[in-house]
Amino acid sequence: MTAERPVNAGTAESAVYLRGVLFALCTCVLWGILPIISKAALKEFSAGTIVWFRFVFAFTVLLAVLGLRQSGPLAILRHPPRLGLLAGVCLAGNYFYFLRGVQFSGPSNTAILIQLAPVLVMLAGVYLFHEKLQRRQIAGMLVAIGGFIAFYLDQRKLTAAPDLYAIANGYIVFAAVVWAVYAVALKSLSARYEAQLLNLLVYGVAAVVLVFGVAWTEFIAISQENWLLLVFLGLNTLLAYGALLEAVKLIPLTDLSIIITLNPLVTLFGMRLAGEFKPGWVEPDIVGLLGYLGAFTAVAGVALVVARR
Repeated sequence: MTAERPVNAGTAESAVYLRGVLFALCTCVLWGILPIISKAALKEFSAGTIVWFRFVFAFTVLLAVLGLRQSGPLAILRHPPRLGLLAGVCLAGNYFYFLRGVQFSGPSNTAILIQLAPVLVMLAGVYLFHEKLQRRQIAGMLVAIGGFIAFYLDQRKLTAAPDLYAIANGYIVFAAVVWAVYAVALKSLSARYEAQLLNLLVYGVAAVVLVFGVAWTEFIAISQENWLLLVFLGLNTLLAYGALLEAVKLIPLTDLSIIITLNPLVTLFGMRLAGEFKPGWVEPDIVGLLGYLGAFTAVAGVALVVARR
């Protein structure tokens, strides 16, 4: 009997780890296909309408869930912390300008360049929270920068509108910067507030900030397919972050970070599959050999930056 206990314990640990990996892969896939579905939605709706609906949907569903699970989910809305308000404004900016990047350059380009965000978060951790910067992370930043440059040169050469591509990249970089501010704000609040309550506040603030950008006439005579697009984008916010929180509980942050970092590769291959199985649904991204090499290099560099020992 005593010989079986380590085996049973090891089996249980393996099952827990596998669950954590599956949750992390769920987040990775949802974030990977997000730019593709967003590109399809942009054919029918403006960027302001899409991101506002995503936040309203996420806020409404999360409020209902928290209301069933615990008492007083509205307390944080009545007395919101200032950093929580800042986080909501920043996440609103991240969603909006991320979508503008998708609109003017394409899903693949946006998915690769937005990987600047975790690098900026790491630099903020060093500067604001006095975290130590390891040699491996410095090497990862250099590798990532090389990959970003290679991907940029490839896309710059292949794009039909270089000026518009440059503007789109500016949007994406800004989206990465404000996401880093959002992450730092949440990190400062995480010790005092429950994660889902913070999400509720952030979603609510973002919905209020973005309400002035909604094109209300776009909700007139919406087809069933377009409603499904909007609902999926709203669910994406809830499910991706929900799976992420579960994965954090079950597997090491090192493994989680590396799995999540792979989401741009899901976008790249998802765009190829979309073009083959449903031509015309989304405008295809043109990526050359240098672009694919740069994309893999950038993702590998970011993985080195975010992974911990």
